[in-house]
Amino acid sequence: MINDVGSGLGAPGFTPQPLLTAWKCQTVCRGGPEHPCYKIAYFRDVSSRVAFWEARQVCEMDGGALLSLENQAEQQLIERLLQELSSASSSSPASSAGHSESGIADGDFWIGLTRDGEPQDNAGFTSCPDLYRWADGSVSQYRNWYYDEPSCGGEACVVMYHQPTALHGLGGPYMYQWNDDRCNMKHNFICKYEP
Repeated sequence: MINDVGSGLGAPGFTPQPLLTAWKCQTVCRGGPEHPCYKIAYFRDVSSRVAFWEARQVCEMDGGALLSLENQAEQQLIERLLQELSSASSSSPASSAGHSESGIADGDFWIGLTRDGEPQDNAGFTSCPDLYRWADGSVSQYRNWYYDEPSCGGEACVVMYHQPTALHGLGGPYMYQWNDDRCNMKHNFICKYEP
């Protein structure tokens, strides 16, 4: 399930086809056909990670969308999927043979939340989190922001933290909470497929 593809992606002239062709992640479906499915794109090779708009385009070309989280239960499901992925890969033959590839290393995941404007540009909105919208344009009702996030500075796209080796910050470990980031940063991503 861990994807170590080298796609040669770059922002100028990006085409998602090489990534779609090389993408070997399994789609995970839980709870029957009436529930969404998910695909986690994790790249151990940091140079293969992608910017927000590239991740969004890849998910859409694959028939899905970047992950939207509607409630705490869905957030916890994604956390379990990431934990299972890490656990499964750390018990793989390569890791038991003494190789250093144990689980998912540090690497945040793009989700499909972006900021729509600046606080002073939007009459009626009183707080920075109210400016964030999912890909379908809906306001984020469920929120899992890290302590003192979002900052509403020059960062308009959102990642789900996954930094198991990082020192804890004021809000605790950098695991699974959301953070606004610059859209051109390179990260892993999670796609969601509605039934």
